[in-house]
Amino acid sequence: MSDFVEPADNIGEAWLRTLELVHLEGGRRTNVLTTVAEPLSAEPAAIRAAIDKALVPGKRRGTSVQRAETVANTIFPHDLYRDTGLVWSPDLDVGQSEVLDTAANDLYEAYSEMLGLLRTANGNPRGTYFGRMISWPGKEAGGVNQLAARVKYLRSQRRKGNRSYNLSDIAIGGEAELSAIKRLELDDVGVQVYAADDTRQRGFPCLVHIDLTLLDGRLSMVAVYRHQYLITKAYGNMLGLARLLAFLAQQTGFEVGELAVLATLADSEETFAGGKRGVAALIASARSEGAA
Repeated sequence: MSDFVEPADNIGEAWLRTLELVHLEGGRRTNVLTTVAEPLSAEPAAIRAAIDKALVPGKRRGTSVQRAETVANTIFPHDLYRDTGLVWSPDLDVGQSEVLDTAANDLYEAYSEMLGLLRTANGNPRGTYFGRMISWPGKEAGGVNQLAARVKYLRSQRRKGNRSYNLSDIAIGGEAELSAIKRLELDDVGVQVYAADDTRQRGFPCLVHIDLTLLDGRLSMVAVYRHQYLITKAYGNMLGLARLLAFLAQQTGFEVGELAVLATLADSEETFAGGKRGVAALIASARSEGAA
């Protein structure tokens, strides 16, 4: 049964509403759509504190646990990005444009240099999502930088004055799509994070598709997960996606639109939480102190 979670104004509330819905419906649901209307809005303190308390790094009940920030950094490592405070536009002077470009290039280079080390870290043996975005297929430096290509394409749309455009993007696989990326024929393809010959049924990559849509000058994102672990991964995933969207908006001069996440299977992780009571306790903690 498909479920539509009532849209929320921030990541914390969107995550909590999703967990509440899936918990009340038995712990697992198919095709659950979560929407964050304002992805860069402040996170409610009580909700963030509750998820941070639940995600103490280590291994518990057979699950490798990472902090929400660590999970977020697999999608967008914001600590490596030197935010210049500039926003790209066709009218930006050459010097400022170079400063903005340098910030992005420094991010790509710093992360590329870390790819080998990151794959040895707990939870990342197959690489990270951001690694696949900037150096496909993401196992070592020197691959295809899909984000740089996407920024170049979006800037071209801004120069043309296009404020509404379905980018049909962030493709999920195949050599045909990759060859198109290499040629920068980006009208029909975007950032690839999942290979067509990947036959794993679970585990990385759970994120299989990202789509970007430009409407009225606002850049919105939809991410599709084949399995969304609502306690150990979902909050960090949404945090990383929001930061990735903000980066793309800043580098291309469009406003940040909404963020939507479709989980083909959403799992409240009762085993990890210690049963239904454990999930209920986490929800109660997140709802404390007037969180809304």
